[in-house]
Amino acid sequence: MTIDTTSKELTLESLLKKIPSLIENLRETRDTYLTDAVLMGEIPAPTFGEEERIRLVLDRFRENGLDDPEVDDFGNASGILPGAEGRSSILVMAHADSVFSPETRHVINVGSDHITGPGIADNAIGMAAVVGLPKLLDRLGIKLKDDLLLLINAKSLGRANLEGARGFLETKQRPIRAGVCVEGAEQGRLSYSGLGALRGEITLRLPKNYDWNSFGAAGAISHMTRFVSQIMEIPVPKEPKTKLVFGELHSGSSFNTSPRKGFLRFEVTSEGDEVIEEMEGKIKELCEQYSLESDTNVDLEVVAKRQNCGIPFTHPLVKTTRSIMAESGITPKVDPSTGDLNALIRAGHPGVTVGLTTAENLREDNETIHLEPLYAGMAQLITLLQAIDLELCEL
Repeated sequence: MTIDTTSKELTLESLLKKIPSLIENLRETRDTYLTDAVLMGEIPAPTFGEEERIRLVLDRFRENGLDDPEVDDFGNASGILPGAEGRSSILVMAHADSVFSPETRHVINVGSDHITGPGIADNAIGMAAVVGLPKLLDRLGIKLKDDLLLLINAKSLGRANLEGARGFLETKQRPIRAGVCVEGAEQGRLSYSGLGALRGEITLRLPKNYDWNSFGAAGAISHMTRFVSQIMEIPVPKEPKTKLVFGELHSGSSFNTSPRKGFLRFEVTSEGDEVIEEMEGKIKELCEQYSLESDTNVDLEVVAKRQNCGIPFTHPLVKTTRSIMAESGITPKVDPSTGDLNALIRAGHPGVTVGLTTAENLREDNETIHLEPLYAGMAQLITLLQAIDLELCEL
């Protein structure tokens, strides 16, 4: 064991010992981040429609005295909390968009031990944690050597295909020591790899001259049912680990009219890039085959496609994060990411995704986060930033 390794271990041990008192301090200063979570959560922010939420974030960055607060061409809000030396930057990011439409009633209710409302876990509390870091660090008396580069990125989910994060990382010319992606839930989440993914939308249409008297003729709902059954017959390998999920199926608008159009959204995730390619090819072939055999028009649009990427389990950033979680009373659950971590790692930066608190009813109107675990989750985040700043997470 080298002197440098011993020194790093002692430094990390010193940080870990401070976590219990840090949790108590974060409980006492919770209004710093909970108020913003409510304000941001009550602003609808569907993917490609995050502008109003981003404007609030920019206002907060200015109020907190960040350097260079701006909204870039991709709709992201960013700002810099200067470090004592500023030789490098630590990127802390959270996505701004939500799965909820503007028509959803965005009302956030605060209880004694919980907060409930659409998108509070994914990702209003995550955004609030990032936005609140300057005030929190100041109140806690923590001054980092590195600059903190804070990013609330737009256009992350679904069809956006990480456009905001990718655009920011491709154009922002700053040295980045490491990055942390912050998600409101689920506490214990530890992602250090980006999962290969294929997201597609399939549209089935009956042609104008469709022969309703031909053998097998049916409305779009019946056709979509048959088509989904055929997709489910495609073998999904157990190794490398692969998953096929149907996310949305829609057709029709009345009781007594056979619809002429159907719509399906699906996602394939796999630890094998070759499996993603094979599944895409098989689904394309199935679309062509079903079109010809049923006299319908079945079209596949690939809206997102990503390759696997990651840092090793043995990377100091991962090992340090695990140690911090353990000392915070958090049990790590390794979960490969299909989100912004993929863009971060593919841009050449080591990074992890962590979750802040426990939650229930995710992606429902009554989505709920629990407050008591949140303080440990926030302590986990702040301690990790300190560890990165002290160069404890580098190869």
